[in-house]
Amino acid sequence: MIYCMADLHGERDWFEQMLKQIGFSNMDHLYILGDVIDRGPDGVTLLEQIMQAPNMTLLLGNHEQMCLSTLGPHNEYGARELWRQNGGMVTYRQLRYRCSLPQRNRILRFLSALPDHWDLTVGTQKFHLVHGCPGNDRHTRIWGRVEPGSVSPYPNTICIVGHTPTVFLTGRTGEDLSIWRGNGILNIDCGCGSRNAIHRRLACLRLDDMAEFYVGGANQNHR
Repeated sequence: MIYCMADLHGERDWFEQMLKQIGFSNMDHLYILGDVIDRGPDGVTLLEQIMQAPNMTLLLGNHEQMCLSTLGPHNEYGARELWRQNGGMVTYRQLRYRCSLPQRNRILRFLSALPDHWDLTVGTQKFHLVHGCPGNDRHTRIWGRVEPGSVSPYPNTICIVGHTPTVFLTGRTGEDLSIWRGNGILNIDCGCGSRNAIHRRLACLRLDDMAEFYVGGANQNHR
């Protein structure tokens, strides 16, 4: 089976719950559409888990890009402050002060080699996976956001994205977030990284039959 998740944001407990719920095995493959790190406490641990898993593929998200822009070999002016404003300090401190230098360099090399999109076919259905928004340039694919009227730019292809919590597409603030289905585009970011949001969830989509799975939500977050 082929699965997709996005925007884990350091929530390893929810990630493990989801893997158990879907019965994830060595025969399956998981695509994660970026933003594994930041905000939650276990982003670096999640990265290392994904790095060691031959049946998990991580795409580059804007949070991984901010990490590279701050700690990578081509340090960009102002990158650390932008990263800090977006919840990156938990990852920054772990990489700078808790990881050994070889460990940090291994993680940064892994991040620098991540693809920013992925095309695959499951059965007869074509999919285009990307963190931000389908587009012709890297910035759009990492930082762009889909809108309620967005349409898949690729014929006969379903685009699956993350990055933008689906509540901003549906406007439904009083209910648990769920996968948004637009015109050839699906958004699977259900707010896992919004740690103070009572209706946030981690979503998973099975591409073989488009089944949806969820962890979190108001009932679980109240506990």
